[in-house]
Amino acid sequence: MRSERFTLILLSAINFTAIMDFMIMMPLGDELMEKFSLDSFEWSLVVSSYTFTAAVSALASIFLIDKFDRKKSLLFLYAGFILGTLAVALSNTYETLLISRSVTGLFGGIINAVTLAIVSDLIPYERRAAATGIIAAGFSAAAALGVPFGLYLGVTFNWHFPFYAIVGISSILWIVAARALPVLNGHLEEARENKRWDSLKNIFSDGNQLRALALMMVLIGGHFMIVPFLAPYMITNVGFADTDLSYIYFFGGTASIFTSPIIGRIADKYGKKTIFLVVLLVSLIPIYFITNLGPTEIYVVLIITTVFFIFAGGRMAPITAVVISTAPPRFRGSFLSVRASMQNLAAGLAAVVSGMIVNLDSSGVYVGYDTVGLISIGSGLATLLILRFVVPKY
Repeated sequence: MRSERFTLILLSAINFTAIMDFMIMMPLGDELMEKFSLDSFEWSLVVSSYTFTAAVSALASIFLIDKFDRKKSLLFLYAGFILGTLAVALSNTYETLLISRSVTGLFGGIINAVTLAIVSDLIPYERRAAATGIIAAGFSAAAALGVPFGLYLGVTFNWHFPFYAIVGISSILWIVAARALPVLNGHLEEARENKRWDSLKNIFSDGNQLRALALMMVLIGGHFMIVPFLAPYMITNVGFADTDLSYIYFFGGTASIFTSPIIGRIADKYGKKTIFLVVLLVSLIPIYFITNLGPTEIYVVLIITTVFFIFAGGRMAPITAVVISTAPPRFRGSFLSVRASMQNLAAGLAAVVSGMIVNLDSSGVYVGYDTVGLISIGSGLATLLILRFVVPKY
């Protein structure tokens, strides 16, 4: 049990670095837009370039991910992610930044799929929501610790330094994972029997798995309608200083570190679908307020954003456990690759659409953010309809 928990914590730490790399771009948005003279649409391309290439690599990995030891797959992808992040840190033009983010997405975008495949191989369904809650804590830690630290480095030095820090931390974790992770090849005996197209046939001939994928696309797409412009909106419309942004991520992330595993355990006890329903409905309230804020006292904003972090992040543990469990074990890695691809595609498209809707008006404030907020709320409600027809089987 101790080694199982260590493995989960290590996987969560790896997720922490991959998520921090993605998340830190958003609060740096105002600085990067000014440095490279970017408009809203160009900025949305910086965000979406990572997710689009991640979607492509996830699709390409469908035929390979179940053919190799999970540990070797994770180490290979993590090494590519580290090199891509180093390229981002060295970027000095918009074009090189765009290319570097694309390379990072090729590798980093499916790290989560491999870690979840490891979790689903090691942990039975009865305890899987709690386990995914620990993995999800990596997201919360990235927000609470990684983003404020990254912003501090960015403000104190320049925007390159947060990415150098990620490279350093990730390199240490790669060495630990190479030495400490067990051999993870229990799925290979069945996987070797799979023909090249069996993985896709398994997914696209199963309406239950297709509905699970659609559910995640709609949920993630709705989330990424509002995330890319959260930091620029807070600075320009709400009146935050650059240094105040770290408070949003610190308080929201710190709270989520504790609440995500708790929500996972509650979901295991009282039903994953039921708890997802409750958590999702509550999450829609702060989404509405965040996307309609004007100049507001900082403590009020922090209360709203912290509630958003708790419940928007809290949705993931129960629903991920449900979605993972729609795929049979021998196809699970491939299914999670498709899931990663669809989620990244949804996130990329949502960021681009958001960039087309949200614009600066003649007075220098953002308009259209309330519209993307309503789209996000509608997407959340749509997931509840889809969830009725998704059945966890494995």
